[in-house]
Amino acid sequence: MSPPFSLRWSRLLATVLPMLLALLPASVAADATSLRPRVLVLHSYAPDFSWTRDLHTGILSVLQAPEIQARYRVEYMDAKHHDSPAYIERLLALYREKYSGTQFDGVILTDDHALDLVARHRQDLFPHVPIVACGINDPRSVPVNASDMHIIIERVAHRETLDAALQQNPGTRKIFVAVDHTLTGQVIRQAFAEQVRPLRDRVAVEILPPMTGRDLLAFAEKRTPGELFYLLVYFQDAAGRVFTAEEMPRALAASSPVPVYVAWDFQLRSGAVGGCVTSAFGHGHKAAQTLLERLAGGHPPALYDQLTEVNRHTYNYPALQRFAIPLSRLPADAALLDRPQSYFELHRSAILMALAIIAVLGLIIVLLIQNVFRQRTINRGNAEILTLNREMIETQLELLSTLGEVIESRSGDTANHVRRVAAYAALLGRAYGLSEEEIALLEAAAPMHDIGKIGIPDAILNKPARLTTEEFEQIKHHTVIGQRILNTSDRKLMASARTIALQHHERWDGTGYPAGLRGEEINLLARICAVADVFDALSLGRVYKQPWPREKVLQFIQRERGGMFDPQIVDLFFEHLEELEAIKRRLSEPTQPPVSET
Repeated sequence: MSPPFSLRWSRLLATVLPMLLALLPASVAADATSLRPRVLVLHSYAPDFSWTRDLHTGILSVLQAPEIQARYRVEYMDAKHHDSPAYIERLLALYREKYSGTQFDGVILTDDHALDLVARHRQDLFPHVPIVACGINDPRSVPVNASDMHIIIERVAHRETLDAALQQNPGTRKIFVAVDHTLTGQVIRQAFAEQVRPLRDRVAVEILPPMTGRDLLAFAEKRTPGELFYLLVYFQDAAGRVFTAEEMPRALAASSPVPVYVAWDFQLRSGAVGGCVTSAFGHGHKAAQTLLERLAGGHPPALYDQLTEVNRHTYNYPALQRFAIPLSRLPADAALLDRPQSYFELHRSAILMALAIIAVLGLIIVLLIQNVFRQRTINRGNAEILTLNREMIETQLELLSTLGEVIESRSGDTANHVRRVAAYAALLGRAYGLSEEEIALLEAAAPMHDIGKIGIPDAILNKPARLTTEEFEQIKHHTVIGQRILNTSDRKLMASARTIALQHHERWDGTGYPAGLRGEEINLLARICAVADVFDALSLGRVYKQPWPREKVLQFIQRERGGMFDPQIVDLFFEHLEELEAIKRRLSEPTQPPVSET
């Protein structure tokens, strides 16, 4: 199997680019932008047509891929609203003025109007430029002077849709087909008649004559059980009234007491049942891939017909429920839209995380009970009792650390994050002059600083983009959640962990959260953890950002001396920087993501 077209293009660039860079002067070689393909996208219709929007999205899914990053221009003919000869002449004059001095590497056309325009004026507009056209209604509608273009025919799966409709609605006697009388509608009507001819032995199929929109809806209201509707394009009624792509499907589905099936994906969100719909995104994606294959030296077919990968059985769950169509009657690979998720599907991550925490806490309880029974059976002196107590404390500390790692992993961070924060905090605490007991408490409690993240939704924790103001307010609440979770005991370890969880986002200058504490109002252990946590997060990266370069991290910490951080702790940080970085190397994963230079 040959590699994907976009991959072949990127391989060609990877082979040619180093040679060009070696031959050209440095000032020219630095301009790698000139090696990216320059493409014009010419749409027949305006972007208010959802079919055109989806075609465009499919094209850009290829052209904007990281390995391609094409330079592209976009034009919309708006032929559904303006197609007079005078208008076309004005468009030609505009395109000649805009692009007479522009050399494109390729041109992508969508739908028949753009193909017809460019085929008739190819030498005038884009001579010797590779051209791909998609969404073309019929091979017979391709202009004769488009023979050197690559054409992707819009094969609508009428037969597949009606076969599925009959399977889903046993006892159907008649299928009414609605299609407008525009030129596009006439071509579609002819293709439909050819495809469904074999079905006429199984069910009566009637193509409705041109009607006004009102008459069509009135006709639909009178349908009875045993009948179905199949809606093709209906952009203009018999009275000349123009409809949007979604308007007639929505009105017909609302009026009809029997199921309405459709042929294109832009008709799906209307209340119709669905069908083996044609995907505009798939056509645009295929067109861009074909152009890149041609630019990479390949030889794609001149005509793509019977292209099945751009059609897919897709159905609306509410419409299936409305007409009591069982899911078992759908094709095995069918996609469902608007199916309500179960409680478990909606909260799967939170439920699994809660079960994991319950399991860890249950293990703690089992171990504690086990140790109690062991203590009752040990009567061999104080030495053995002290040894057993030490084992119990070490087990509790290890389990608390593990619980902290589980919480961190939920937000996309590694388990070693909490180990590093604990080790950094212990080193800074020792440098500050804390007692060994305080250092032990700090190292044991630090891994629990973000336990409150269990109450934050996955969609916010793992969002790769910048948070909204409302989402950031939810994130800030994890400090209070952590304090509440740990508010189960007044023993020193739990009290220290509770304080760190609540205060590790307070700032020395008083602008932190949740309480806006200032200076030494903030607990010393929390102030130490704040420096350790930020150093590790910036150095190793998070789900929503790349790791920072070392110098940028150090500049940030120095800049926040007296702002975010306790000045004395920042001074100790830089005094012991080599030791801290040794800890980072020792407790980091074997491979780290590349450091961004920006």
